[in-house]
Amino acid sequence: MKIAIIPARSNSQRIKNKNIISFSGKPIISWPIKIAKKSKIFSRVFVSTDSKKISKISKKFGAEVPFLRPKKISDHKTGILEVIKHAIFFLEKKRVKFNYVCCIFATAPFISKKIIKQSFEKLKRGNFDFVFGAIKIDTKFLRTFYIKNKKLNMLNKSFYSTPNKNYPEAFVDSGQFYWGTKNAWKKNKMIFSKNSSFIILEGEKYNDINTHQDIKKAKKFVNQLQQ
Repeated sequence: MKIAIIPARSNSQRIKNKNIISFSGKPIISWPIKIAKKSKIFSRVFVSTDSKKISKISKKFGAEVPFLRPKKISDHKTGILEVIKHAIFFLEKKRVKFNYVCCIFATAPFISKKIIKQSFEKLKRGNFDFVFGAIKIDTKFLRTFYIKNKKLNMLNKSFYSTPNKNYPEAFVDSGQFYWGTKNAWKKNKMIFSKNSSFIILEGEKYNDINTHQDIKKAKKFVNQLQQ
């Protein structure tokens, strides 16, 4: 059995109330809830939040919120593995039966049934721990550098002398979802590892929403939202 867990804490840092901002006339979290429900892939759809307001909105759109997440794992320092693991242990205590968990982010309004199904099939077929969505990026970023203590440093020195034509294809996490086996989540396995895989998401709309500029970009594609 498969379940969806949508993490949505309060007090987001860069965008106030990011997980419930208005998007196409509805709270943004309502879109992934709606898609997860309509997909018929999940036996149940849950939201993990520390906010009574987010809980109320999530329930209105059909998600289950069986607990309020403890504040100690609701700050910006808490990783997604810890959040999903907490939800899994809570649901196990309530005797909810499932083998696979899809973490869908509250700010992923463009996720679709096709994406959810395709990534799950890859997870099961390849016997991976995790499968997620990724976006192909320009390989020039492989020679990225940064400044530390007023000195220039390369992120990856192995590409210093590599000709551009020999660069491997490069991808970045789209910030939309993570499919994983229940055991992989419980054991805190690394999402980005040799036993993980991804599907390529085409288009600018599949970008992680962290800034007001990201919101503006996403609204350009609002007519493509699945009804």
